[in-house]
Amino acid sequence: MPGTTSFSTATLASWSSQMTLEFNKSISDVRGTILFCSFGKSTFNFVETKKGFSRGGHYHEFKSDHILLRGKIEFKELNLSTNMEQIRILSAPCTISVEPNIAHLLTALEDSLFLECFDTEYFAIDYFPYRNIVDEKIKQR
Repeated sequence: MPGTTSFSTATLASWSSQMTLEFNKSISDVRGTILFCSFGKSTFNFVETKKGFSRGGHYHEFKSDHILLRGKIEFKELNLSTNMEQIRILSAPCTISVEPNIAHLLTALEDSLFLECFDTEYFAIDYFPYRNIVDEKIKQR
């Protein structure tokens, strides 16, 4: 049939054995729980954030994607090169792509769940004007 692709059972079995979603660990605090998972060389973190709390307050040297699965957030991002800040109110479902060296802060306006995805080893550099917001909200509870 035109436009269709077929794969052998052996090929599908090989892919399936190499590409399994693996649960690595979880951590919880007053903000909610994060489930750390991997799929091949990709990382997928399921991040729960309770209403009123913030996540992030940092930037990465790699691109990351966030898929808001449930809830409503205020999303702040600051381009460190231009010093331009953008603030958006977002409701699930939606996708947020964060380019390298863009400081970002997600604040839950209602209980929220997002999936964070990236294809490199995780490393974050705190952006203190945003990170202080995260820390202050934790101290207030």
